[in-house]
Amino acid sequence: MRRLAPALLGAALVLAVGPAFAQATPEGAAALRHGLTAILTPTLATAGLGEPIFEGGWTVEPDGAGYRVAGPALSLALRDDADGRKRVVRIRCDGDRYTATAGQGAVYRLHGETPLRCEIRPGSGEPAVLLTSRSRRAELTVDLAAALLTASTDESEGVTVTEDGETKLAVHRLLLTSATTPRPGSTQQDIALQFEAEGVSAGDPAAGDGMTLGGLRYGGRIEDVDAAALRDRMWRLIAFAVDAARRDPKASPPPHVERKLWTLAHRALAQAGDAMDAGLTLTDLRITAPDSDSRIERLEMAANYAGLNRAVAAGSGGPGLAGKISLELKGLSAAGPAIDGAPAGSARGGPVVTIDRLLLSAAQAAGTGDSSSPVEYGAEIERLRVALWQEKTFVSLADGHYRGRIGGLGLAQVVEAAETLGQGADNPDRTALAPIRVLERLVRSISGYEVDVGVSDLNVAAPDARVSLRSAGYFESYQGLTGDDGTGRLKLDLAGLGIDPPPPFADWIPRDGTIALSFERLPYRSLLDAYWTSLTGLIPQDASGGISDFEQAEALWTAQILGILKASGAGATVDRFTITAPGGSIDIAGTAGANPAAAYGVVAKATLRAVGLEALTAFLGTQPDEDARSAAAALTLLQTVGRQARTGDGKAARDYDIEVQPGGQMTVNGADLATLMPK
Repeated sequence: MRRLAPALLGAALVLAVGPAFAQATPEGAAALRHGLTAILTPTLATAGLGEPIFEGGWTVEPDGAGYRVAGPALSLALRDDADGRKRVVRIRCDGDRYTATAGQGAVYRLHGETPLRCEIRPGSGEPAVLLTSRSRRAELTVDLAAALLTASTDESEGVTVTEDGETKLAVHRLLLTSATTPRPGSTQQDIALQFEAEGVSAGDPAAGDGMTLGGLRYGGRIEDVDAAALRDRMWRLIAFAVDAARRDPKASPPPHVERKLWTLAHRALAQAGDAMDAGLTLTDLRITAPDSDSRIERLEMAANYAGLNRAVAAGSGGPGLAGKISLELKGLSAAGPAIDGAPAGSARGGPVVTIDRLLLSAAQAAGTGDSSSPVEYGAEIERLRVALWQEKTFVSLADGHYRGRIGGLGLAQVVEAAETLGQGADNPDRTALAPIRVLERLVRSISGYEVDVGVSDLNVAAPDARVSLRSAGYFESYQGLTGDDGTGRLKLDLAGLGIDPPPPFADWIPRDGTIALSFERLPYRSLLDAYWTSLTGLIPQDASGGISDFEQAEALWTAQILGILKASGAGATVDRFTITAPGGSIDIAGTAGANPAAAYGVVAKATLRAVGLEALTAFLGTQPDEDARSAAAALTLLQTVGRQARTGDGKAARDYDIEVQPGGQMTVNGADLATLMPK
């Protein structure tokens, strides 16, 4: 029994590590070669897509417990007739060499250390371009049963691009990784990609003519996708594009080439997955030229979407398509050419622009069923400075923003519109109205729109004047655009306007003000109906031509506006109208409404208070300009019909009650304005 125990233990150890000592077989080599061909170079086995873009194929040979693997070389011959000279650009990249070991099931792991080497020969006697790396390490994991590359790492150091012995581009380190993982409870997969570059330089930065980049990082993830189908369709799209690049550009293109290209692209997009998340970051970017110098401390771009699963039909209560895209820039400086021999960006240099932060974004949250959440977009800027040294003009802005919001128009509708237009490409049966109808559907789906713009602490210094502004803003909103009972709002703000030295009319230039208007019962749908009817009436029903006269369409639409507005009973209210200058102010409040029975189609009532009218009249009367004296005469008449009043702080004022009556009379403080005007 004592002798049997060690024997059993040894047998168990042999069984446990047996696969590690298993010998490679010709059958295993054939299976691995077939799998690598299908996974990594599918165009070799795809008929009808032109010539292969690889030279030779995969070779796999048993080597003890593993395999020796050699990949095909990339070999392309593309036409380049951009400069009128017929020539062929030839591209060749050496194939990779790996050692492969078997894992669990049909999984193989490949390891290679073949440095990069690609040669591009432009032809016509031009020097070749060579891409090489000092070292490279590649790790691949392939699952032959699933026909997938499940993981990869490809790291190169000392990458250079040279032309005629001169280095054009150098990269200290390049890293590319990927991972394809099964999605729990699904036959689909998630795909993750990451790309990094460190220490990038191009041209001759030391001589002031080139580019340097501290770091670049891209990361992306696609969820719930058929990875094999996506791979195959992307390869078909690539092969189609390469085949087109091989053709003589002066020769007649194949029939329906645009439609075929769209079909291939659409099939690839159909495999885009239910969700995607991607981000790109650049750090320490500098671009120099003999007459400019630009720098960016950090640039970040991000994009994502979710809810693209077409199996979730509209109206089913599932989440709708949502997405977001953004670009954020920090630490931008751009200097133009220097003057008087001074270096760019100096006190005697050329124009300089600096921005501490700039953000651009657009987003839509997921809706449910047939409803979609608003699309929101905008821009923000912080601490903008512009120096035009030669003109001795300087501009600074503490911050500013632009924000917009569109309701009713979902990302899914935009995707559908793009697909509709793409399907019509290269279609001789498509009418000229087709793209107009697609645009019309998109516009008609918009239920609301608003925009908000603002700036603060704006300063402009020029040789002859300085202008400052504490803040300014503009806001507009239109809601109920799909019906005939819509609303609208409009608001303008101005605060702290300063001008130095003050101009002659300085006391009458508004320094602060707010204008706020609101509208109701607006017939948006009827106005759009009239517009689209006028526009489409000018377009031929066949594909023989485009719009004959866009201005004519606008004129036809404008002619119907007054009639539509009269019948609608639309109304407007002055919620606030206050304008203040050092020498006076104006305050207005009132309402106006469309009335089909009125002589001019409108009735209105308003109150107006003017402060400083007498002083303004006297000032204008002293001016040599004839227009100024005419304005003074009109203001004198206006004073005679105004009621004397005083403001809360004791200033003299004139009050006016203004009314537009149904019969067409306009009265001021009860007097008919027509009787007061000079004959």
